[in-house]
Amino acid sequence: MLIARNNLTELSFSEKNFHLLQSELQQVLEVLDQANKKIAWFEEQFKLSRDRQFGRSSEKLPSQQILFDAMECDEIKTVEEKETITYTRSKPKKSCGRKLDTSKLPRERVLHDVEEKICGCGKALVKIGEDTSEQVELIPAVLKVIEHVTPKYACHTCKKIVQGKKPETVVPKAMAGNSLIADVVVKKYQYHLPLYRQSKLFKQEGLDIPDNTLGHWIMQAGIPLEPLEEALWHQLTKTHVLQADETPVVVLTNESKGYLWVYHGCEPGNRYVMFEYANSRSSQVVNQRLAHYEGILQTDGYSGYNQLSKQEKVIRVGCFAHCRRKYMAIVKTTKTPGKAHEAVRMIDQLYQIETEIRGQPAMERKAARQTRAKPILDKFKTWVDQTILGVPTESALGHALAYTVNQWRYLYEYVNQGEVEIDNNWVENQIRPFALGRRNWLFLGNEKSAAISARYYSLIQTCILNDINPRQYLNYIFTQVHRLRRKEIEAESLLPQFIDKTLLV
Repeated sequence: MLIARNNLTELSFSEKNFHLLQSELQQVLEVLDQANKKIAWFEEQFKLSRDRQFGRSSEKLPSQQILFDAMECDEIKTVEEKETITYTRSKPKKSCGRKLDTSKLPRERVLHDVEEKICGCGKALVKIGEDTSEQVELIPAVLKVIEHVTPKYACHTCKKIVQGKKPETVVPKAMAGNSLIADVVVKKYQYHLPLYRQSKLFKQEGLDIPDNTLGHWIMQAGIPLEPLEEALWHQLTKTHVLQADETPVVVLTNESKGYLWVYHGCEPGNRYVMFEYANSRSSQVVNQRLAHYEGILQTDGYSGYNQLSKQEKVIRVGCFAHCRRKYMAIVKTTKTPGKAHEAVRMIDQLYQIETEIRGQPAMERKAARQTRAKPILDKFKTWVDQTILGVPTESALGHALAYTVNQWRYLYEYVNQGEVEIDNNWVENQIRPFALGRRNWLFLGNEKSAAISARYYSLIQTCILNDINPRQYLNYIFTQVHRLRRKEIEAESLLPQFIDKTLLV
């Protein structure tokens, strides 16, 4: 009886231990599962980070990755086909390289004639034709000192002195002429050449100009351009389609990060770019700037634009390039096609439609989007809603899907607006020159120089949008700033999109 009781105690003890061990094992398996998920997340983040730093910047799909719609086909069959091609080989033409278009360049004719026009037989040579060949030569820019002489005349009777007037310059009493300052501005803000490098180049040409002197000229020349900036801002009231974006910049004086906000007016006949410096990325900046704006506003998914979206007078449109980019980042780090590839494939179908209807009137583009793009969008949304249920929210794919869901209202809106693009790339392209320049000069000196730099970027990028040479434009504008100050001319008439191009010679 005692033995039986002992056996029962041992059995109960074993069952207790078994359940305890089973519970501990379950906890260990859960911890292990969480650890595996964290490892997978870190590996994914490492691949994404490595691709951002060292990978291709192109967002095209790799040619070796074959995408297919799993909902439309169950398998891919390889079919071997043999085809016989016959052709006639033509004799290759002799070529000395790509033919350059020289129609817009000044031309000089140099005649290389025969010195002796008498043949050895004593007869005169008769011209039967000539050969002409072209060569493009570079004549370097020349630094030249122009002495402005203003004679003085006096009337001994009236005790009056009369003197001639010299041309007005954008920086009074400076040795730099308008053309020199315009060249320095363009090299810095269009071609991203820092002032200390320009100073070295001037020294090679025989003129020693310290870089701080160049900086002083640029800042002083930018101050009287303020009426042009105000005239550009006034165009917001006349714009129905606007794109907006922002990019960071470091300000040296307080070692803080500021932002350049960029606005791109997209309407034909009045395309312009406005850069605005602000010391924060707060939504208050864009809300204040666009407080009276009425029309279509196209942006990325930044939440700073959300308050504007609630206004009835503003129609918010999203950016499919940002949406696609999040899936494309995953595609570039995976070797086999997966869910991200399916998303990119469907988005690319939308872009193919845009390629085919580009340049058509707004009403025709809207009709094409309604009939052709809408079914693809509906299919894509269904796919997103189904896929997001089985994807970890902290993964890269989970973030991409969440972005799509959260921004869907704005992403979808472009099909209802024929005037807008499918993405925000136009305004991103306007930011790119500033980003390239930032890599060279790294920071802006202070908030005042940041504001004037934004002014120069606005005018130069607007010139480029309207097929105007920025150097010629600034050289002419610098001759008009004093007329602007005296209100002898309207600032709007001097904006790049409205100026008489015949004046820019």
